[in-house]
Amino acid sequence: MSALVTALLAGLGRRAAFYGAIAFALFAALWVAFRQGRHAAEADLAIRRADARIRALQTSKEIRHEVQNADRTDLERRSHRWMRD
Repeated sequence: MSALVTALLAGLGRRAAFYGAIAFALFAALWVAFRQGRHAAEADLAIRRADARIRALQTSKEIRHEVQNADRTDLERRSHRWMRD
């Protein structure tokens, strides 16, 4: 790809071809860095979402277990307190 850019700019002279190739290399490096950064951010977001989902599932499981193992009076007391607050 850089050979194509260099060949196109060769008619303008060696110096212009050199500057064109440098500019193309910088553009390509910035594009690759931007793309890798975006992919890293997407991966980080996916990991954070998965962690949040796991925490929510664990909390739900603990609450369900707590409710199933509580006696009737404790559940009534908690529901009255919850409705009051």
